[in-house]
Amino acid sequence: MFRKLYLFYFLFFANYTISQISNPDFYREDQFYFSIYYNSIKNGVDELKENKFSSSLNFGFIRDFPLNKSGKLSLGIGAGLGINSLNNNLQLDENILSFNANTQNIQKNKYNYAEIQFPLEIRLRNSTIDKYRFWRLYAGLKYSRILRSKFKFENSSQNYIQKTTPINQDQLGATLNVGFNTWNLGIYKSVRPFFSDPDFPDFKLFKLGLVFYIL
Repeated sequence: MFRKLYLFYFLFFANYTISQISNPDFYREDQFYFSIYYNSIKNGVDELKENKFSSSLNFGFIRDFPLNKSGKLSLGIGAGLGINSLNNNLQLDENILSFNANTQNIQKNKYNYAEIQFPLEIRLRNSTIDKYRFWRLYAGLKYSRILRSKFKFENSSQNYIQKTTPINQDQLGATLNVGFNTWNLGIYKSVRPFFSDPDFPDFKLFKLGLVFYIL
């Protein structure tokens, strides 16, 4: 799947770039992005207790392909990186996941992971070629490939780091970004289980935060 996605990106970019050379009236918007999210996998699971702030920092490039001459409808295809953390009471010990009920005794129960992202967006906006303050509504899908992950645990009697985790390497979710000018609300909801462990199928990633676009 990963190699096929790379091939699709390469062929699409090459074909569309060639076709755009003869259309100087087209303009592009919002090609670089930076976002910060609150991260959660709770998804209604009562046993999971979240503590501290779980974050997701993302940045990357999205090629903007106008679908009409006005530029108000476009397709966005890009690539980026994400750095994520999750703080909760789902302990990982020798690749076994279990809920730790004694949360007051836990100093650290944290998952860290980095990912490469491939967003695909249908983009609606009321921009013009010389108008830089406009409303936008971008909806789509984002595929992510986990590059590395680790788990850290610390309490009064234990302190260890596990460098392999059962986080599903292939993540896929729906995205919605809505806003005006600088400030945009971003929502991400995964459609695949967060963990590859079949005993924990209900955990799905949810992100809520701010997205910033430039150029």
